[in-house]
Amino acid sequence: MTSYLSGFVDLVGAHAHYALTAVFLLALSEAIPVIGTVVPGSTLIVGISALATGADVNPWLLLVAATMGAIAGDGLSFWLGQRYHREILLGWPLNRYPQFIDRSEAFINRYGVASVFLARFTAVVRAFVPLVAGILKMSPLQFYAANILSALAWAPAHVFPGVLLAMAITLGGASAGQLTFMIVAGLMVASAACGLRSRLRFQLHRKIAIHASSSHPENVGS
Repeated sequence: MTSYLSGFVDLVGAHAHYALTAVFLLALSEAIPVIGTVVPGSTLIVGISALATGADVNPWLLLVAATMGAIAGDGLSFWLGQRYHREILLGWPLNRYPQFIDRSEAFINRYGVASVFLARFTAVVRAFVPLVAGILKMSPLQFYAANILSALAWAPAHVFPGVLLAMAITLGGASAGQLTFMIVAGLMVASAACGLRSRLRFQLHRKIAIHASSSHPENVGS
């Protein structure tokens, strides 16, 4: 297995755009409704940043990729909300998670434009707030100001831990194969844990929504 992982590191080192593209897409997916809640993008970015650093990819390029992906993801969700309004909430899969929409709307009503910045670091609502902000017709100027500022804070918090991890393991005397194995093993465990937590959270919220709807049935008439 280590030989395959070492080969992956060599591939990343020879073709840095693979790592940069992956980081960009993962950062973008964090702001896509439902996907951003299920896919452990933050964890994967840390792991890929570590692997890429071990393959001598410039960490500043990783930072740029994460920042641009985060800005683009929020911007795309905001545009969808502006373009399709509340009609987008009626279609699959958004119509299956009204509780997340309600939480995001309450989050925006409570914090205003600051909700765009805060949501970037808040589980569940981070994937829905940009969309709901567009639906609620938040000022584009205010939205993008908060979007860019939050991305500039969020990206280093996810890229640099991976970079520092790779540097620490390398300084500890680990070989390239050992470095890769430890990073990927940790990444797999963290991703599995995040995926399980997300599935459990979805199931819990779905049961709560079903229970709430069954507790208040519509009166059909006597």
